[in-house]
Amino acid sequence: MYNIEVRMKKSVFFNFFIVILLFCVTTMLAQNERKVSGAKNYKEIIVDNYYLFQKTESTRLLDSTLRFIKLNKFKIKEDTINSKIYYLEGVNNLFLKRFDKAEEYFAKSFELAQKTNDYLLMGTIHNSRGVAFSMGEKDYVKAEELYQKAIEYYKQINELPQQIDSYYNLTNNARKREKWELCIKYAQACIDLIGNNKERTGGLKKLYYFIANAYLELNQPEKALENLKIAEKYILPTDSYEKSLLHKGYAKYYEHHKNYFEALENYKKVNEELEENNTKKEELIRNSFVRELELENKLKHDKDTIIKSQRKLLILSISTITLLIALSIVSISFARKNKRKNSQIIKLNSDLKDLIVSLKEKNKDLADKKIEIENLLELNEQTLFSRVLKISTYNDTIRKINEDIDIYIDNNSNASAYLITVSKKLNALISEDELWEDFKIQFEKIRPEFFNKLKEVAPNLSINDLKHCTYIVSNLKSKEVAQLINVSPRSVETTRYRIKKKMGLEKDDNLYDLLSNL
Repeated sequence: MYNIEVRMKKSVFFNFFIVILLFCVTTMLAQNERKVSGAKNYKEIIVDNYYLFQKTESTRLLDSTLRFIKLNKFKIKEDTINSKIYYLEGVNNLFLKRFDKAEEYFAKSFELAQKTNDYLLMGTIHNSRGVAFSMGEKDYVKAEELYQKAIEYYKQINELPQQIDSYYNLTNNARKREKWELCIKYAQACIDLIGNNKERTGGLKKLYYFIANAYLELNQPEKALENLKIAEKYILPTDSYEKSLLHKGYAKYYEHHKNYFEALENYKKVNEELEENNTKKEELIRNSFVRELELENKLKHDKDTIIKSQRKLLILSISTITLLIALSIVSISFARKNKRKNSQIIKLNSDLKDLIVSLKEKNKDLADKKIEIENLLELNEQTLFSRVLKISTYNDTIRKINEDIDIYIDNNSNASAYLITVSKKLNALISEDELWEDFKIQFEKIRPEFFNKLKEVAPNLSINDLKHCTYIVSNLKSKEVAQLINVSPRSVETTRYRIKKKMGLEKDDNLYDLLSNL
């Protein structure tokens, strides 16, 4: 009995020591996990930065995104993401004037974009390749073909801003080739598109100047003067370069009319504005150089930090493993000594061990059954929710078909009685209240009290608004919702904008974040 008590005390001490050790190891792993957790959403970060770069063309954003990818060495299998990474690498080499390398990356990106039917990316690749051929080989004919191909892809998805960029590139391309009538054609097309996109009016000043300059080259000074005056309306006092172009256009106009005094005055203003613009560019170059040095230092510092962290982790891991091995050896030695002292204790321990194993097996069976039941329940709930969502979608589709039939009946007095009967039957299929209650029940199994909390925030939301809130909190994109409920993506965006207004949110506020926190 004494031996059993002594063994139990030693066992408790040993187990206590093991628990402390495991706690230390777990803490270490948790700290390492926290370091890695920041990169868990790396795919979303890469995709978001890609689309943000498409809008801003920020070199700083491009540098930080590529540095983020290189530092973490992510293994990405998705073609949609790899195609965007290859594109960003291509643009980076384009900025560095490594045109052959840029072309290699653009080719890889285009191959993956074709697999995923990413028309926006395919158009952007052709647009960037056009810039590369124009800057590198001065092959303006090939560049024109690529710009036009880019516009074809953009038109398939109604991408207006990118079409504007490609038409602007075509205008510059025509100027370099001295194809003045073509320059006017492309510039006017670009202006027409900007008329549908008020955020891009800043480019109108150059476009009207390009048209004016083309008319001067075509010996049509009065049309040139007309466009110069329009361009002047859009030029700001701080636009030194654009003002120099404007004065240059006026100088050419006065030269044509042999008013050399006015021409000379405008040429003087051109020089003044160019000097001011050169001063601004020199300042930008200095700032860019400083930024590059900062980025290089930051990259070096991040690499050193990662290396030091990995070394510390390696040393700690080796120390922990060594300690565990030593403890294992001590434990084995201790067990052997006790085995020789008392066979009765060994027999008792053997029986206890068999009992523990048996209990573990039973517990494992119970745990496996519990997990299986929970998985089945979860699968059933998800399946039910999916079916309710599908039925809701069918209900919306039936309603739309019924509205089309009603419009046809209203507009055609000789509509057949059969169509009227079909309309009534379709109406009979729709049970909005019952369907909505089923939808709420299934959805709140996943997010309890969601609709009650949402009503507290915005009590004036309609049933359709509430449905769209469930799509948003389920992280469905606009295109996915549009396909699901058979409407256009623009209609989905309009509905989301209306919901934000009802909830008192600003334009830039994130609706998903608010709904996720309910």
